[in-house]
Amino acid sequence: MSLAELFDTSVLVTSPPPGAVNVQIGKAVEGPGGRWVPCASAVADGIYVPCVFEVGPGRRQVCTANRPTHFVDEALSRAIELATTAAG
Repeated sequence: MSLAELFDTSVLVTSPPPGAVNVQIGKAVEGPGGRWVPCASAVADGIYVPCVFEVGPGRRQVCTANRPTHFVDEALSRAIELATTAAG
C-alpha cells in the first residue's frame, strides 16, 4: 500500500452505513495502535464493505464505505489491511 493510499484510507474511514451487518469476521490484529478486529459488512444485497472495530470499552466500528465490493472475501481482505494499519 502506498503512502497516498494509506492517507486516503485514514481520511475516508467513517461509521458503518445504516443497516450494515457484519457477515464475516477475521482474527484480531494487535500492535502499538491497539487491538483491531477486521470484518466484512453487508450494506445491501450482494454489496460488502471492509470494516474494523477496536477492542475495548467505548470503542466503535468504522468502515471504508468508499470501497464497496461484490465479494465478501475481498471486503475482509481489505479490512485485514485496514486493521494492520490501525494496529501499527
